[in-house]
Amino acid sequence: MTPRVIINESTRSEENMFYKICFVFIVIISAFLLSGCTGRNNRERITQYFNDNEELLNRAIDEILNLDAYVRSIAHTRSLRRDDIDFEGLYIRGTADGWNVIQPLENQILNELFENGRIRSISIRREDLFLGTTYQIQFAFRVRSFGDRYEGIYFSINDEPISFTGHIWENPQPKGEGWVSYGRHFYFTERIAPNWFYYEMLFNSSRTP
Repeated sequence: MTPRVIINESTRSEENMFYKICFVFIVIISAFLLSGCTGRNNRERITQYFNDNEELLNRAIDEILNLDAYVRSIAHTRSLRRDDIDFEGLYIRGTADGWNVIQPLENQILNELFENGRIRSISIRREDLFLGTTYQIQFAFRVRSFGDRYEGIYFSINDEPISFTGHIWENPQPKGEGWVSYGRHFYFTERIAPNWFYYEMLFNSSRTP
């Protein structure tokens, strides 16, 4: 009787280990599939947001173009709070005369853009021939995702696809209706209206052509 009990316990242990491995495998596959579906859903929601708010976004571009050249980003404390900010509301960040500048911004149009919480922040990258950047105004959205994913829209003055970092994209690789870049990181962008593009950036990605 004793040997039989030992065999049964060993078998039961092996079965439990098998079930655990299967469970982990299913979780990993499900997360991978959900991540892909979530990305597609994000894209649809972001594109729909643009269609519903195109007029407001274009008015926001006019406001941003009139800001001082040192301004690099715009955010709202309700969507992106910082420990070094002791006020509530819209604010700008930048570098002026070698100093980091963070100060509140009074602007009705830009404030309206942040009201529903969909947009997390706005980044402004200006043309710099030395750095190889072009003028890009990038709107980062709050998205549901697994991994280090960034999605949103950007405004391109030259109506040309731009890299995630604002650098001029000399040889973009066509993919469907847009352009893609593979490698250590995955980047996709497509035009959704004149001068406006959707973008998706996935860091440390294993995606291949």
